[in-house]
Amino acid sequence: MISGNQFEDAEAQIEIVAHRLMCENTKYFVYFDHIIDKAGDEVKNYLIVAPKNAGKNLVTGVAILPITDGRIGLIRIYRPAIRDFSWEIPHGFVDEGESDYTSALREMLEETGMIVTAQNFSSLGYITPDSGVLAARVHLFLAAAGHVSQGVQRELGLREFRFFPVDEFEMMINRSEIQDTFTLAAWCKYQLLQKAGSHHA
Repeated sequence: MISGNQFEDAEAQIEIVAHRLMCENTKYFVYFDHIIDKAGDEVKNYLIVAPKNAGKNLVTGVAILPITDGRIGLIRIYRPAIRDFSWEIPHGFVDEGESDYTSALREMLEETGMIVTAQNFSSLGYITPDSGVLAARVHLFLAAAGHVSQGVQRELGLREFRFFPVDEFEMMINRSEIQDTFTLAAWCKYQLLQKAGSHHA
């Protein structure tokens, strides 16, 4: 959630004239902000969606890139917002009082049935999924190996968890069969770190 009345910026100062809560559910607050900058540009109903549990650095969620034996793990889940199924990496909200790390391990277990040890689990950094609307950051993680300990927990729309060879995974990206921003960002970050010699799957 945005705090304070202004964004301090050398180029453009934006004043929040009004911050109105329009609706909420168990996970999100939805606000309309009346904002104006010093040049006189104004938006009376600027939409901001703010997850209810925001931790340090405004982290509200986690996403995990699972890689085992050179293969990429993806869940297949129906997303009502796009009226279609999506192939994507496991991700979810950080629960109240949870650390990013604990939340990521929990999401892995719930959505894939996999347990990952600390030595095979590392940070890939942060992304802002939609900085124009969402008051949120997502912490990306790499799960370099793990073992299945249980079945996938029942979740609305979740159909399966499957590993794909890298060449097939990249073809799915090229054919736009994978469109999820968490998946694309995590793969990009992982590839850059691989080039730098920082991580080894």
